[in-house]
Amino acid sequence: MHMTEIKINKIEKLKRSLAPYDYYKKRLGEIDPEEIGEADRFYLKNFGIYNHKLRPENFVLRIRVPGGRVSSQAFESIVKMAKSAESRIVVTSRAQLELHDLSFEVALRYSQEIERFGLSSWQTYTDNIRNIVTDPLDGLSPDSVIEVYGIIAAMERLFLKRADYVGMLPRKFNTAISGAVKSIAPFCGNDLFFALARKDGEYGFNVYAGGKSSDAATDLDIFCTVDEVAPFFEAVIKTYIEYGPRESRSRTRLFHMIKNIGLDGFKELLFKRYGKKPKSAGERLYPDGYAYEKDRLKLKDGTFAHRYKSGFGELSFAQADEIVQICKRYDLSSLRIGCDQNIYIPGLPEFVEFEASSDRYTGIVACAGSKYCVYSLFDTKSESAKLVLQKAAKNSISIGFSGCLKGCARHAFSDIGLVGIRTGLYDTKTERGIRLYLGAEYTKGERAGRLILYSVPLRSLENMLDLIVALFERSGFGRFEEFAASIINRYSREALAFWLLMNYYRKFVSKKGELFIPEARTHDDEKSYFAALLEGESGGGEFEIVSRLKAEEEFAFREAIIYLEKASFAVR
Repeated sequence: MHMTEIKINKIEKLKRSLAPYDYYKKRLGEIDPEEIGEADRFYLKNFGIYNHKLRPENFVLRIRVPGGRVSSQAFESIVKMAKSAESRIVVTSRAQLELHDLSFEVALRYSQEIERFGLSSWQTYTDNIRNIVTDPLDGLSPDSVIEVYGIIAAMERLFLKRADYVGMLPRKFNTAISGAVKSIAPFCGNDLFFALARKDGEYGFNVYAGGKSSDAATDLDIFCTVDEVAPFFEAVIKTYIEYGPRESRSRTRLFHMIKNIGLDGFKELLFKRYGKKPKSAGERLYPDGYAYEKDRLKLKDGTFAHRYKSGFGELSFAQADEIVQICKRYDLSSLRIGCDQNIYIPGLPEFVEFEASSDRYTGIVACAGSKYCVYSLFDTKSESAKLVLQKAAKNSISIGFSGCLKGCARHAFSDIGLVGIRTGLYDTKTERGIRLYLGAEYTKGERAGRLILYSVPLRSLENMLDLIVALFERSGFGRFEEFAASIINRYSREALAFWLLMNYYRKFVSKKGELFIPEARTHDDEKSYFAALLEGESGGGEFEIVSRLKAEEEFAFREAIIYLEKASFAVR
């Protein structure tokens, strides 16, 4: 349906009364910082300026960094600005920079000042085409086949600061493109993803659409050459603007449009806008695994790129200063920001000592957390820092730690996904906890992780992670995704919840019985299978659990799961 034919939400009503671009031209200079209302907050977000009514005095400036590339001069200027305002620097999971704890006047002034060194804060929040991401060593690493930065620049020119695009999409729109055979992060959760491919001897991109934080993008069976990417991208955006849903804010992503009208219906509208039917998909080359497991990588030119590790996205002034000094010492003109929230410094010799780089496992991504975001239920960054993850690091197991279901840490596209909650199930008072996700097959974008356990107390998280790693090691698979595909994704969520809790109970509560892995096949009667498995292994020693497992109930495994949750997590 066309946007004029539907019942629209309150944000759409604001756009109709005054387009965000017109707000910038007519109203921005008249804002009273003491009288900023909900409508103002929406409009300001379109220009990278954000605050929340719960923290009205603290503003954030989000800086767009296309493809994660930033000049060393621009980076140094941003650091100076942050120091002058006594701000905090945050690296986001979309390879951007944020300055926190600004006054409104400073945020507005800085949003204009960064334009002088080629950056912008426009269209970095709300209903816009967000920062377009790629591999941080695009064009430099031996894995890079097509350098895509020029394509990203061409895409940006189509929409950045354009009145008909600024804030006018039905919802936010995330785009990724990879011209490499390996990457540091999966891109399958983006609304639109161009993945390196080859067809008829020519390198280009297969196209995937409709991804979001909890769902992988769908294969459109389309191949684009390098020159076709920007026009095709424009056709997708215009189709989404014209036909995308604008009712409930929770159901307005491109994912929902495709779900509403079907993949064939979406492609019909898209091809009409594009003006022709594209070629069918080619041989997908990306990703052939994940690169940068080490903190330095040899580049095509013989120099090295070093990963400078932030504190789960927090970049201290000491760290920022060291990065600036390294760039000056080695006469480096640019830096790269990764979606893993780290800084990549190319053009260095093989051995360079960093004094302030964080000593942490880089396989975990943490969202902004409650220190920076009102939606997060606790400080995911500090909680991530507390975790002992040597075993996860040894097995290259990725972890995404989101503070809420918005999923900024890509928890559904990690080997182990964590989402912050508050729970009162196991203690007399409410405590912090997590929801646990497993089963993501993200390398090729086959499926997102599933919610397995609704509530694990935060105090038990380290034990749970230790258990999951132990089960993986016991399985004998080389990669966690293989474990997910062969074991985890053959069982229902309820069966997996029981399996995890049963192993947790054995390892940390009864301390009896071996950890066990279910068979790599499906079962018509999962309950009977697990009951027979336990009876055979324990000789009846776990009679209470088996009897609950065999109980007749409306929801499979319910009685056994409730019993094991209480036995495992209740405060005594």
